[in-house]
Amino acid sequence: HETPEWFRDAKFGIFIHWGVYSVPAWAPRGMYAEWYPYYMYQKDHPVTEYHREVWGEEFQYKDFIPLWQAGNWDPDEWADLFVQAGARYVIPVGEHHDGFPLWDSALTEWNAAQMGPKRDLIRELGESVRARGLKYGPSYHGLLNYYEPEFSGPHPDFISDEYIEFMHAKIREIIDLFEPDVLWLDGDWMHPLELFRTRELVAYYYNRAEEWGKEVAINDRWGQVRGIFGDFFTQEYEYDVIDRLIDHKWENTRGMGQSFGYNQNEPLEDHLTVEELVKLLVDNVSKNANLLLNVGPKADGTIPEIQKNLLLGIGDWLQVHGEAIYETRPWVKAEATSTAGDEIRFTWKEDTLYLFLMNEPQSDRITIPDLFPDEKAEITLLATGESLEWTLTDSHLTIFLPENLPGEYVCVLSISDDPGYLMRRSR
Repeated sequence: HETPEWFRDAKFGIFIHWGVYSVPAWAPRGMYAEWYPYYMYQKDHPVTEYHREVWGEEFQYKDFIPLWQAGNWDPDEWADLFVQAGARYVIPVGEHHDGFPLWDSALTEWNAAQMGPKRDLIRELGESVRARGLKYGPSYHGLLNYYEPEFSGPHPDFISDEYIEFMHAKIREIIDLFEPDVLWLDGDWMHPLELFRTRELVAYYYNRAEEWGKEVAINDRWGQVRGIFGDFFTQEYEYDVIDRLIDHKWENTRGMGQSFGYNQNEPLEDHLTVEELVKLLVDNVSKNANLLLNVGPKADGTIPEIQKNLLLGIGDWLQVHGEAIYETRPWVKAEATSTAGDEIRFTWKEDTLYLFLMNEPQSDRITIPDLFPDEKAEITLLATGESLEWTLTDSHLTIFLPENLPGEYVCVLSISDDPGYLMRRSR
């Protein structure tokens, strides 16, 4: 199955971890707050101690459900923010490892449409997102189940044939109700795909997409096959690290801080800056990856100001430099270093090569080894269109720079007439 061109073009997506776990919204710094329903039942865990002190020993995870009201949630406001950020697709968690669907499921009454917010969150968000031209795909994480509200603990039949059938029915429900552009699975690392029987689900999804006339993509989290199967591979923080140019499409996913779910214990300094996020996006795109950046809303449905401001900062940069990101493809190499030690990244589109200056050069010129533009090539500043003088000496390209480079964080240059003709490989 070919990875769809729209996914290759998109480059930047939004992940959303929002659920019952957003009510306690706590984990030690550096840990995932969305794993609260697992940690709170572990002996001598910091979350267990926190839960006992704040909520009491008798308070169960399912007791958080009535407290999750989502009273200030506006899906249109979220969708507008994602558009302003420059995202091209949105992946909300449809069901996390806590067994609580965020859509109106016919398979269990324990869902957000019947309890807690009493709204079909997945349907409402999908309508808002798609109305603005973004792709959409609710994720399913129930390949690992460490809590089921109905049983106040892990599903008693996990991982039996009965549970697998229940899991399949939920995933097929997501597919049939929402016609997702992406099927994003998770919870796969403990058992092989033969046990999960995920090939059946993948086939069902692809066949349904044929009926819809839609180009779709699925990730590689089918059951211990990350980096082997899937329309795109995935990297998450320090897990399954790729971080290099590979021929197969991949996606890097992480939060703006160290958690996916909102963590009230996470201070400002644990978040990346706009500059770090822009450079992460550039680095990922140069290596044939998309960046799926997570948003962790509060229980009331508002997105924390720090996350909003980071998203808007990325959007401001993309407004100026998006040409060098969207619809591009990796070049013959992802990166280079100037003779002065400046880090450079590359993307390519329609015979134009884009150079990203990852740090501000300390002189009025930058020299890049083994780059050979055509003698008629034009080198310009993408932000202003200003043409730059350049020379080629002993296989070293020297570009003369203005005193003040335009563009915050990362300056982008473009070279017409792709200079890769001396460095060809099959694209």
